[in-house]
Amino acid sequence: MLLTSCLSYKEVVLRDITNVAVERMDAKGIALRVDALLDNPNGYRIHVLDPDVDLYLNEKYIGKGFLDSIVVLQRRTEKVYSVPMHAELKGGSLLMLLLSGSFSGKDVTLGVKGTVVGKAGFLRKRFPFELEEQIQF
Repeated sequence: MLLTSCLSYKEVVLRDITNVAVERMDAKGIALRVDALLDNPNGYRIHVLDPDVDLYLNEKYIGKGFLDSIVVLQRRTEKVYSVPMHAELKGGSLLMLLLSGSFSGKDVTLGVKGTVVGKAGFLRKRFPFELEEQIQF
């Protein structure tokens, strides 16, 4: 019975994105901090790691996203987690958007699409996700 309860998994729920902040942006890359309200109904902590994430600004691909640190979801907790990430930009895509004036004081749509691994003990599972959020430069 104990082993069964340890292996029982309930879906982690992304309730809301409470904030997206651009911490750094230049021709080489962009650093973001995403504050996400997540609900982990499970009786164990889940480590979020190994992302395969594509980042988009105004529906234009700008590069692969990387977590700057492992995020640990506490057991049976709904709370806001601050998720630091960065992207190394491909082919000057952000530079071209900047030069085109796409960001001049307007809201910009940040798109994030990909998968992450959730790890608890010896168990690992890859989860797909997709989100869009308006940010202002």
